[in-house]
Amino acid sequence: KGEFLNAGKVPGTDFLCFRFPGTQAQVTFNADQFAMFDQGGSVSKEQAALASAILSPSFQSAFNVVKGSVPARTDVSDEAFDACGKQGMKDLAAAASSGNLFGSMAHGHAAPASVKNAVYDVVTAHFNGEYDSATAVDELVDAVSIAK
Repeated sequence: KGEFLNAGKVPGTDFLCFRFPGTQAQVTFNADQFAMFDQGGSVSKEQAALASAILSPSFQSAFNVVKGSVPARTDVSDEAFDACGKQGMKDLAAAASSGNLFGSMAHGHAAPASVKNAVYDVVTAHFNGEYDSATAVDELVDAVSIAK
């Protein structure tokens, strides 16, 4: 989306934002993560201030508008977002309330790296013609079982 916006394209006019067919009621998420090093002892005033700022609705709005993503918080106003952002926020809230919000396997939210890599290996082998579909299913079950 960022490439389109940088080229002066307008969401809803020059390009569309929609869920992959068959997944309209589901959302798979990736999340930005901010880390602080343990300085020993309790949380410092500075650490608390940074965490508070990152979680604030104003930061969530500004950060995600620039990124072309949507806030993790569902109580952030959609006023600053374009049509795609507004739809994404609605989709996220609906998926969260209906139990259809899933972490991305690609970025480690849904499974450990060993399971992700096992799935990728079998899918790649199947895509490259090394397995027929029935064999791929069996290989996938075995690979994930071993990877756990």
